Amino acid sequence: VKDLIPNCEYYFRVKAVNKIGGGDYLELRNPIIAEDPKQPPDPPVDLEVHNPTSKSVTLTWKPPLFDGGSKIMGYIIEKLAKGKERWERCNDYLVPLLTYTVKGLEEGKEYQFRVRAENAAGISEPSRITPFVKAVDPIEAPKVFLAANLQSGLEVKRGDEIILEAHISGSPYPSITWLRNDEVVRPEDIKKRVTAPKKKKGESILSVRDSIRADHGTFTIKVENDHGVAKASCEVNVLDTPGPPVNFVFEDLRKNSVICKWEPPLDDGGSEILNYVLEKKDNTKAEMGWVTVSSTLRHCKFHVTKLIEGKEYLFRVFAENRVGAGPPCVSKPMTAKDPFSPPDAPNKPDVEDVTSNSMLVKWNEPKDNGSPIIGYWIEKREINSTHWARVNRNLVNALEVKVEGLLEGLTYIFRVCAENAAGPGKFSPPSDPKTAQDPIIVPGPPSCPEVKDKTKSSVALAWKPPQKDGGSPIKGYIVEMQDEGSTEWKKVNEGDKLFPTCECVIPNLKELRKYRFRVKAVNAAGESEPSPATSEIPVQDILVEPEIFLDLGAQDLLSCRAGTTIKIPAVIKGRPVPKTFWEYEGKAKTAAKVEATDTRSEIIIPECNRSHSGRYSITAKNKAGQKTVHVRVNVLDVPGPPKDLKVSDITRGSCKLSWKMPDDDGGDRIRGYVIEKRNIDGKAWTKVNPNCGSTSFVVPDLITGQEYFFRVRAENRFGVGPPAETIQRTTARDPIHPPDPPIKLRIGLVTKNTVSLTWKPPKNDGGAPVTHYNVE
Repeated sequence: VKDLIPNCEYYFRVKAVNKIGGGDYLELRNPIIAEDPKQPPDPPVDLEVHNPTSKSVTLTWKPPLFDGGSKIMGYIIEKLAKGKERWERCNDYLVPLLTYTVKGLEEGKEYQFRVRAENAAGISEPSRITPFVKAVDPIEAPKVFLAANLQSGLEVKRGDEIILEAHISGSPYPSITWLRNDEVVRPEDIKKRVTAPKKKKGESILSVRDSIRADHGTFTIKVENDHGVAKASCEVNVLDTPGPPVNFVFEDLRKNSVICKWEPPLDDGGSEILNYVLEKKDNTKAEMGWVTVSSTLRHCKFHVTKLIEGKEYLFRVFAENRVGAGPPCVSKPMTAKDPFSPPDAPNKPDVEDVTSNSMLVKWNEPKDNGSPIIGYWIEKREINSTHWARVNRNLVNALEVKVEGLLEGLTYIFRVCAENAAGPGKFSPPSDPKTAQDPIIVPGPPSCPEVKDKTKSSVALAWKPPQKDGGSPIKGYIVEMQDEGSTEWKKVNEGDKLFPTCECVIPNLKELRKYRFRVKAVNAAGESEPSPATSEIPVQDILVEPEIFLDLGAQDLLSCRAGTTIKIPAVIKGRPVPKTFWEYEGKAKTAAKVEATDTRSEIIIPECNRSHSGRYSITAKNKAGQKTVHVRVNVLDVPGPPKDLKVSDITRGSCKLSWKMPDDDGGDRIRGYVIEKRNIDGKAWTKVNPNCGSTSFVVPDLITGQEYFFRVRAENRFGVGPPAETIQRTTARDPIHPPDPPIKLRIGLVTKNTVSLTWKPPKNDGGAPVTHYNVE
């Protein structure tokens, strides 16, 4: 009897049955509980011994592999002393966990241990017995750890108490020594401010009262027993005000300023120096107090200004950290005065490059008198005025300056003075007078003419203007030509007319004759030198072979969807203007429309279809030659119908369809095929599959005896094409074969002219009922 529900109660009964009927039931008197049979559990496994001491040992184990069909209620632990024969129970009550600490062992004795499991059915066999374990305390090297708040060091303010706490272990318990900077800490060494370390097993606390700056350093606790030494250290920082800065000196002393410089304190007080406070005092007046120069200095250097020349000063500087300001560092007395004098006057300036509104003034560097020259001041004066005007707003560092903004026609003189750290010196003698006006000269030559175009009777030239116009605007250009075999240059311009721009067309030239050309520029000062002459230029029409440039989107292959308009634009170049015509696969395309100009031709096919796919050619022809360019057009559409659709392997529930790929894939890869069926009485087609990737498919789920038509359509990314359909109806039935021969042919009653025959039908009817028998 199977499939019973665990822990349910069941009654059972049974009766005998023959062909006449069933007899009486035999029933169980008491119900049966559906549960596995119970038995004592298997012994526990993996018994291990841990942490033995002189009085105790800890045991761990794993539960039995089989609990006997009943929950484990607990475990019994037993021990056997070496030299004894009887096992002793260690626990009065069952142990519910998988670990137990056996206590009350005798120091120095050896013991073995075992464990039993107990369930409702009884007690298991004992586990594997442990090896002998000796009851002795373990050997442990000393260990020491500082309190968590000391792991990254300790920082206190001056006067606060330093408290260092450490946790210690080791067997036997180690001795303890405290050290500061590798020296043993004794109360008498720190003026009895040290409290002796508290002695409590497992910890040690060192206390230093009324801390001072000298107490900072590395405090170390050292613990030691017979099995080793351990140390732990803590960096203690006692915060105090910093010491005085050192090495106060003066740099770059001037009559009204000085640079004060110093070095940081030798002791920063245990905290970063935040800033310095610099103060000064008038040392000539005893009653004058200290005046703060700056209280926010981050660096050890400061430029003090606004001093009074000739006075004697004292300076002092304090360092500040986050505790406060320390004692000052006082400087020696200092008198405000310059160590040098202003520079000498430069020599008489020279004036060059005179224009209508600017002049270039130059001079020589004078003697600097002990301080480097930092620049120059330049002044100008109109010759009829008595007022000198400064030219530059800022000091000039060079030995020349271009003075701009002058008034055309006025005459000017200039003078210069130098300046160093002591101030500006004397001015130089004035320059010679110069009048503000532009110098006018003939312009430079134009560039060599270039031939831009030519015919059988004319040449078109172009050139670039001269780089210099000579100070006067270019009025125009003169073009000259030299006939083939002649050395004479003839003017092309009519009369005194000038060509106003940098191009011209020279007419009435003789065909096939060679000429050279050159150009002159003209301004108010006259004609320039001629430009470089061209090489000999034959006068004739320019023949350029045709060139055809297809639109970038139409090069090599143009793809488009059926029903859209095909446009193939082409740009035509060549001289003379080429004649163009389009062809499709070597023949004129009658359905296409062509729009053409002298420089452009475009073929247009509205509402294209797959028949418009193929190679299109455009040909351009002129006297210089002929050029043909091809472009292949691919009109993309749904694929055509599949070919040779056949039905095979017909059964009563399925049949196999097979076909060949369409002749036309629509210009794109066929993604699959859609297969549909229709029974002979219905009008709607039913899809058989979502998509078929091969050229055959087994149609499932046919109804036995039902007649069907099938069709298949190819699909690409543009859609589903027209179908290929079966012509003959297909009946869903198993294939019919000839039946097996009849069996057990027997001869019955025989007379003089008859015989009686009997037989049994064949074992296999071939898939169809036997209609009749042939007797031979």
